[in-house]
Amino acid sequence: MKRELTLTLTTDGERVTALDVRLPRFDATALLAQRQASEAAVLLPSVFSICAQAQAAAAAGAISAACAQPLSPTLMAGHTLAVQIESVQESLRSLCLGLPETLLSRQSAQRSEQGVALIADFSQAWRDSTAFLARLQKALCNDAAHDKASALAALIQEAKQIAQAWDHFCTRHVYGVSVLHWQGEGNSVGNSVGNSAASDVLPVMRWFRQMAKDVPVLGKTALSPLPLAMFRAGKLSWQALVHAPYDASAWWRVQQDSRMAPVAARFGNGAVARLWARLVDVARTLGELLDATAEKKEERPWIRVHSLGDGDGMAEVECARGVLVHRVQLAAQSVVAYEVCAPTDWNLHRDSALATLIGLPATDAACLQTHATWLVQVLDPCVAFDVEVIHA
Repeated sequence: MKRELTLTLTTDGERVTALDVRLPRFDATALLAQRQASEAAVLLPSVFSICAQAQAAAAAGAISAACAQPLSPTLMAGHTLAVQIESVQESLRSLCLGLPETLLSRQSAQRSEQGVALIADFSQAWRDSTAFLARLQKALCNDAAHDKASALAALIQEAKQIAQAWDHFCTRHVYGVSVLHWQGEGNSVGNSVGNSAASDVLPVMRWFRQMAKDVPVLGKTALSPLPLAMFRAGKLSWQALVHAPYDASAWWRVQQDSRMAPVAARFGNGAVARLWARLVDVARTLGELLDATAEKKEERPWIRVHSLGDGDGMAEVECARGVLVHRVQLAAQSVVAYEVCAPTDWNLHRDSALATLIGLPATDAACLQTHATWLVQVLDPCVAFDVEVIHA
């Protein structure tokens, strides 16, 4: 399902005085009410074009919890793998194809050629990765398979080849080295904002440096992380959870990473540090996929499933944008209510980090639109959006 965002900035000619965010919410209950739980688990993911693997994992998890039939370890491993690979490819799509055009084309023919190579390499990796995810999803949904565990085991082995292809892309276009060797890059941020050699050549790093120079305080916010534990404990209502401007972003996945601390110390939790966090997040995720036998130190599993009792189940899935939440209520195995809350609903809430756009200088409309675009790109890497600037 295509979710379109329109961000409208109102100015008085000198500064931004107001903003409006138009983001339609998907009514899953209208689609699924009275359908059997097994039918809903198949139907719901098919309507999403954004983070489809995460949506499938969340639907499977929430419905299994509501039915009191936990997902098997094999299915959980398969869904986790799909979510991880999707997170990598969606983040890289935004980071690389969503780059400011000038960073790919200006100043030299060499950079123009670099842009062409980046798009060609990305397209090949994307095709292979997407085809793999389609095969993996088919295996996860194929209830008629006699040996689903064997089929998934073979795909899990193949996943390392997909991760290696993305790592090769990142070596050439994002980090300058394999993610397994991208260690301690943040330690030089205090003086030069990242590895200086890579920053001068690779467009994503140039974007990071430019943001650090132009808008170092953009997006800083005091928002609290999404309080899902409070909701599950009955201390917060569902309406209060889904309509408040909490921080549901992937920022929290990398808070303890050594590559994150120096950048966060300098730039807080604004757009600059969040762009760096996405680089760290991709590196961490690819590192896990490349070394599947390594001891996992993730504080948060990629998929968290909770039974809330009386046919009520919920799943929380870490995806490229942050935490995706599905909640379903069943009666006699039929859907009574179904809620889908995407990270976008929190990340781009009008009172979220977007609110820091209010008060920005508006004498240069093109510059204002560029900075607003950067903020949206960093806060939510998947959603399609438009930025409008109007005068009061």
